[in-house]
Amino acid sequence: MEDKKGGDRMKKIFVLVALVSVCCFAASAVADEVDVLIKRLASGNPDVRLAAAKALGEKKDPRAVNPLVTTLKKDVVWDVRLAAEASLVSIGAPSAAPLLETLKEDKDRYARRRAARALKDMKETCDPRALKKAAQEDIDFCVRRFLVRALAEIKDPTAAEFLDEAMRKKDLETISAGYVYYIKKGETGTEDLLIEALQSWYDKKMMCDFVHCGNEKLKQAADKAAKKRGQKVDSAWSGPKWGVS
Repeated sequence: MEDKKGGDRMKKIFVLVALVSVCCFAASAVADEVDVLIKRLASGNPDVRLAAAKALGEKKDPRAVNPLVTTLKKDVVWDVRLAAEASLVSIGAPSAAPLLETLKEDKDRYARRRAARALKDMKETCDPRALKKAAQEDIDFCVRRFLVRALAEIKDPTAAEFLDEAMRKKDLETISAGYVYYIKKGETGTEDLLIEALQSWYDKKMMCDFVHCGNEKLKQAADKAAKKRGQKVDSAWSGPKWGVS
């Protein structure tokens, strides 16, 4: 009887060891595949670089972050840079710090724009204080706008304080980029500045959001702006609603 129990115990141990070995092998195989894809980012063939950049986003391995950031900043092919940006967003939180570092350190405004655009799409994983600082200090208009758009959709006191201060100061550049926050807040009396921001920093998406947000004053102003530019507003448009956070 004891021999039978001992045999069963050995079988269980054997199965456990086999499972651990399989898991280790699978993890090693994935790791090796990621390493191969990272090396392909340096290929002289743009199609190979593009495929590698896309695949690394699917793997979501943090080891790919720094190579993808380098690709985002330096690759000569637009599609490859765009794929690297999308993959960094897909990887998520591990991408935030290197992208913020790019905002602080890189002298190339186009590299900073790409980093800021990625951070905009990763907004919930970013430190809003870092986004606010960059939005205040960067000399490039596009970088500032991407970061303000991120702050406008983050439910955080730091972001709210920054955007409320912009409204008090009648900062039309910031108001136009962060208009989604003001629509969701739905504060009576802010409509005139929002309309002025639309007129000063016209954006088609902003116009459509004004039309469909549920505020009649913003709708009339946006309809007028659309008519002036000969543009049609999509009747099926969905976006932020006035006073609905």
